[in-house]
Amino acid sequence: MSAEYKTLHKAYTAWNYQQEALDLDRESEQGWQLVRGGCFSSRFVKNPQLRYRYQLDYRKVEDMGRYIETFREQGWEYINSTFNDWHYFRKIYDPSLPEEEYEIFTDVESIREMNGHWARLGTGMAVFLLVLFAAYVLFYTLRQPSFPHILLPAIILVEAAVIIRGVLMMRDPYSSKTGKLSSKLFALFLAFLILGCAASITTMALRPSFTTSQSAGSVDEPHASSDWLDFDVKYKDNYFLDLEFKSDKPLTFSIIDENGAAVYTE
Repeated sequence: MSAEYKTLHKAYTAWNYQQEALDLDRESEQGWQLVRGGCFSSRFVKNPQLRYRYQLDYRKVEDMGRYIETFREQGWEYINSTFNDWHYFRKIYDPSLPEEEYEIFTDVESIREMNGHWARLGTGMAVFLLVLFAAYVLFYTLRQPSFPHILLPAIILVEAAVIIRGVLMMRDPYSSKTGKLSSKLFALFLAFLILGCAASITTMALRPSFTTSQSAGSVDEPHASSDWLDFDVKYKDNYFLDLEFKSDKPLTFSIIDENGAAVYTE
């Protein structure tokens, strides 16, 4: 008889890893045992004869063999690791044993050390996003205050705020966790991030942009308008035009609409 498998797709924040462990415990109680844990999906096999308690650890490991052996000596079975250094462990559940037996760390300092690994990474990510936000606003949003150039930095700022909140929670491992609510908020955040980026890219692509280079040997006669490219302004309330002229004599530049009227002169 072939084994029965299923895959669940769930997103968890790094600071809400305890909720992921509780969800894995619940699946095991219902007869589904973890085969491979992942960032956005987990694979299970049906085996109602067993029941496990699960825990996760985050750290960069140099000696994987020794690392796994250390946990094995404490009764923990290694399952797998993810690309971003989260490691999954499990232990056979015995209801006669105290709950402390199923804590992967038994002292405050060990928990703080584990949380500190991710908190340092999250701090670096948040700083990078804030610098990116400031640079984008300075070089794009302030110069071209259009919808896509406002939406994209807003997304970056929200992402930085979410990570900063997570860093603060990871630095205090005994702070109250929002559990399932945090997971739902994170799912909404991912949806906002994906839809926002898609909207920003789409609206930026819809705005026409072109570059042209023209030269004239003399300014004694007006430069022929036929030498310049035509362009459509789809967003007449807001557009950006970057011009550069090099000449040893005064110049006058005009934008002429389709009716031949000058709409801009410099």
